[in-house]
Amino acid sequence: MPGVIDRMELDVVVCDEAAVRIMKGHEAVRLIKNWRVAKTSRLRNVFVLCSAMGLPEIADFVSSLNRQHRLRGLFVRQDADPAWLPQLLERANLRTVRNMLVHGDYSIPMRVLSAWEHGGQDELIANATVADDKLLLISCALERFEVRFDALPALKKIPEGERGSFVVSEDGSYIHWPGPDIHLDLDAIKSVVNPEWRLHVSATRLSRNRRYAEAIAQIRRERGLRQGDIPDLSERQVRRIESGGPITAAALRSLAAAHKLSLDDYLSTVAEASSAPSRR
Repeated sequence: MPGVIDRMELDVVVCDEAAVRIMKGHEAVRLIKNWRVAKTSRLRNVFVLCSAMGLPEIADFVSSLNRQHRLRGLFVRQDADPAWLPQLLERANLRTVRNMLVHGDYSIPMRVLSAWEHGGQDELIANATVADDKLLLISCALERFEVRFDALPALKKIPEGERGSFVVSEDGSYIHWPGPDIHLDLDAIKSVVNPEWRLHVSATRLSRNRRYAEAIAQIRRERGLRQGDIPDLSERQVRRIESGGPITAAALRSLAAAHKLSLDDYLSTVAEASSAPSRR
């Protein structure tokens, strides 16, 4: 996955007049309008904005960037019949460009560029759609995800006829279904697609929240466990965790096992205890 980068390291190549007008005055990125004389070896973290009809003209330039692993995203404005897009890509010999995003207006590319500028490309949503019984998403890092509506409790609550009636927030932080008033962020989707991700997110949140640390200690004491009773964790490690120190996914597994709970049940118990009023 792309990491967090300095906002001034983004090179945005614009070869579509509509993109030039929108990007004008955007000071956080370096605009490259004369791409024909640009040396790809000097560019880093490149985003190319063009129209579908303009693909053949810029194909060689994009292919060169792609081979050098410098192309972060190819944004193609749909200015032709969508049915012709495969033919236009074939004509431009760009069928293997992985980080391509087709859009109808420049709100989506601007959302992606803003996410990269602030280092949030892996956490924010670029776009989404519904296909049959699945929700399909593209992150601002241009990774693809799909999840069935029956795979997540929040998604199950959405009536079938309202599944496509959602909006992506302006900054990409969540999807909102106004009817049932359901908000969903990318972490929730990743947790379904990759169960390890939920563990990663839980560990990160626990490490940042003093209330969670206190809840871990409270639950241990209620179960009659001492800090030295946690398998694979030393007493010092447990003491550090309960003082608000960092916690790993492996440590969470050990804590759940010591409490004779499944990982899901343990995380739910900790979350519930951390949200209860303080006993002090």
